[in-house]
Amino acid sequence: MKKVLVLAVLMTIIASCTAEDRMLWNEVQRERGERGVECRYNKRGGVENCRYMD
Repeated sequence: MKKVLVLAVLMTIIASCTAEDRMLWNEVQRERGERGVECRYNKRGGVENCRYMD
């Protein structure tokens, strides 16, 4: 019973951290869009560099 309780608590913590990370990521993406950030990507899909648009 103790193991099940610990497992449930750990799953709750992991789920809440994931939700917070997604909210922060969405906020960063929204701010980038408002500021006008332009990123260049390489052939493999990785980011080469990002800069603010004038």
